[in-house]
Amino acid sequence: MKTPALRSFSLVTSLAVAAGVMFALPQTAAAQSGDFPSRPIKLMVATAPGGSADATARMIADGLSQAWGQPVVVENRTGANGMIAAQALVKAPADGYTIYMSLSSIVQNLLLQPTPGYRMEELTPVSMVAILPIALAAPVQLPASSLAELIALAKQKPGSISYGSYGVGSGAHIIGVALNKKAGVDMTHIPYKGETDSFSDMVNGRVSTAWGSVGFYANQLAGGKVKLLAVASPHRLKAFPNVPTLGEAGYAEANLAGFTGLFLPAGTPPAIVSKYSQAVAKVLAAPDVQAKVVSFGWEPMTNTPEAFKKQLDDEMQKWSTVIRENNIKLQ
Repeated sequence: MKTPALRSFSLVTSLAVAAGVMFALPQTAAAQSGDFPSRPIKLMVATAPGGSADATARMIADGLSQAWGQPVVVENRTGANGMIAAQALVKAPADGYTIYMSLSSIVQNLLLQPTPGYRMEELTPVSMVAILPIALAAPVQLPASSLAELIALAKQKPGSISYGSYGVGSGAHIIGVALNKKAGVDMTHIPYKGETDSFSDMVNGRVSTAWGSVGFYANQLAGGKVKLLAVASPHRLKAFPNVPTLGEAGYAEANLAGFTGLFLPAGTPPAIVSKYSQAVAKVLAAPDVQAKVVSFGWEPMTNTPEAFKKQLDDEMQKWSTVIRENNIKLQ
């Protein structure tokens, strides 16, 4: 049986231990965020090595490695339009050591796929990386030198104009459908596996027009076989000041540019999310990085996690409206 003195000592000891635990928990969490990173980081990208997204991810990885003194290793998790990488992210520990640079398919998959394998609530937005303008190109022999002339041609000869995209449910396909509805025309959608295939068929007369990344078509213009009629972009591009946006041309509903951005798993400590956001902004502000990203036909852009979250909400609303109103399905 314990004496009163012993019981008093035990009570004091228990309270001291409890207080120590209470004070230690926030200090430990703060220490973990403050020490981050203390080991290598994995940066996933859902495209194959050698493309624009892969190259951008590697520049970000190099910049973070230099800033933080820890290796940032790029992992190409390709397949299923980015769903494999997104699924891997939401299953990763929320400790900042796994991050994903996604294309705008991260939004489109949620709207088109019956079981994408992730929810937006399972992701923590970190920062935008770039806007990806999408261009409408036509062969030089097409008797239309502007979007207005293309629409007029489509109305004069119903069913005679087609447009190529890089797949059913892709941004290019959805933009084309939105343009059809707003303009009151019926340009036929022809899906391809990629921009190269649609470009080849376009210059050989098998498809009237094609949507693709500005970077891809900027490289094709020098060959003198194509012309740009419009771009899906928030603003006119410095490299193509005479090419109007779809919004300027009167088709704001179809003015849906793509984007790429960084995500961490939900539940990642805010201090780590902020550390990433600030560091990525510094990396992308470097003149050589800016120049390289612009050479891909992209528009470098970073923002805060809060601003990126709001932008994602807006993107979900815009893409959802077009998909729902036009009953776009993958099959």
